[in-house]
Amino acid sequence: MPDPTTFPPGPTGTGKLGCLPEMRQNPMKFLENVAQEYGGIARINMGAYYSYLVSEPKLIKEVLVDNYDMYKKNTRYKQVRMVIGEGMLLSEGDVWKQQRTFAQPKFTAKSLDAQLTWVSALAAEFLETWKKPAEAGEIIELEYQFNLLTQLLAGVWVMGGGFQQRASTVAAIYNDIRMNWPEMTDLKGSLLNLKNLKKAFYFRRALYRLNQCVYGLLNEYPEIMQADVGFLKHLLAEGDPRALIKHNRRSLRDQMLTLFVTAFETTATSLCWTMYVIDKYSEVKQRIYDEVDAVLGKQAPTPELLNKLEYTEKVIKESLRLYSSVHSFSRVALKDHIVGGYRVPKDTTVIISSYVTHRLAQHWEDPDRFDPNRFDKERTVGRSRFAYIPFAAGHRNCIGSYMAVMQSKLVVALIAQRYRLSLVPGHVVEPQAATTMRPKYGMKMNVNRLPA
Repeated sequence: MPDPTTFPPGPTGTGKLGCLPEMRQNPMKFLENVAQEYGGIARINMGAYYSYLVSEPKLIKEVLVDNYDMYKKNTRYKQVRMVIGEGMLLSEGDVWKQQRTFAQPKFTAKSLDAQLTWVSALAAEFLETWKKPAEAGEIIELEYQFNLLTQLLAGVWVMGGGFQQRASTVAAIYNDIRMNWPEMTDLKGSLLNLKNLKKAFYFRRALYRLNQCVYGLLNEYPEIMQADVGFLKHLLAEGDPRALIKHNRRSLRDQMLTLFVTAFETTATSLCWTMYVIDKYSEVKQRIYDEVDAVLGKQAPTPELLNKLEYTEKVIKESLRLYSSVHSFSRVALKDHIVGGYRVPKDTTVIISSYVTHRLAQHWEDPDRFDPNRFDKERTVGRSRFAYIPFAAGHRNCIGSYMAVMQSKLVVALIAQRYRLSLVPGHVVEPQAATTMRPKYGMKMNVNRLPA
C-alpha cells in the first residue's frame, strides 16, 4: 500500500519546463504514455508546478464522487469565461446548484423527445443543402458542415425561433472567435508579440459582435415568446419577461451562451468522428444503412423509432469511446487530501482524461480496436461506470448527454436516408487537442445522393 504522506510516481521531464513541452505537443498521447508507465495515479512535473493524472476508474470515482466537495472546476482559461460567462459550465457553489436544478427539467428524455419533430425537420432541411455538392461531385468539409448544423439546432433550442434568422451571422462570428483564440504562450515567445496582439484584438471584436447579437435577440424575444419552444422561454417563465430581461441581461446571456457553445461544439465534433468510423469500416456502414432502412425507411424519425436504432447507438457510443469530444477535463483541489493512498496537496490540478481511461487494457479488451459490440448489454455487465466517461461523471457530469446521443442518432439516420459519405482518398485524419478533440486537417468527404 502507498504511504499517504508521499506523492505518487510520475515523469520528471527535462530542464526547467519538465514535461510541459510534451504535454503541449500532444496531450492525448503524452497522458496515455504516463498512465501506461506509472499506473492509475501519476504526478507530472510541469516545470513551475505539478499536475496529477488520475486514470483508473475507481480513483476517478474518488475524485468526482467520494471527494467531490474537495474540488472546484479548473477555470484558468480566462477566454472561456469571456465567451460564456458564469453559466453552468464555470459557475460554482450555490449559483451552480441553482442553475443546474432549474435547467434539469428541460434536459429530461421526455422533454427533449417532445421537441424531436421540429429538430428533425430543421436538420432535414439543412441536409437538403448537400444536394447541390452531391450533384456537382464537390467535396464537403464535414466538420464545418456539422458546426453549422449543430449551431442551428442548439441556437434555436436555447434561444428560440429568433435565432434562426441570426444563425449565419453567429456562425461567422464564432468562426472569428475560434480563428483568433489566444494560443498557449510559445516556449520562446511572448503574449506581447504582434501576432498575438492582433489575435487578441480580433477576438475581442468578435466577442463584442456576439454580445450585440445575443442582446438584440433578448430585446425582441417577448414578442415571440408565447409561440416559442426554446430554453429562453423556460428562463423567463416566472414573471414579466420584459422586466426579467431588463434586470438580468448579463445572467441570461451567460446561461444561453454556455448551453449554446457546449451543446453545438461537442456534438459537431462527435458527429464528425462518428461519420468517419462509419465510413472507415465497411461492415459497420452496411449495418447502419440496413438498420435505418429497416426501422425508418423514408419516414421522419420519431422518439420511438430512434430508440429502435440499437446498432446505430452502439456505433455512436464506441465512437465516443475512441474519439471523445472532450479528451480531458480537470479539477483543482481545495484542500490537502488522499486519493489512491497518495497525498494530493491543496491547489493541485487533477487531470482526468477520457482518452486515456477509454484505452486502459485492464478495462477494455483490445482497446484500440473499433468494436460497437462492446456495448452489448451482456458485455457491459461488471464494467465500472467510471471506465466510460465521454460526458464526465459525478455531480457535474454533462447535463446534455441524452440530447447529444439523441441528436447524433437523428443526424446519422437522416444522412443514411439521403446520402453516402466517403472520405476523400489520401486525406489525412489525425486528432488534435483544441477546445474539443477535433480532426487536425478537417474531415473532407465525398457526398453521393441516394435514389429517392
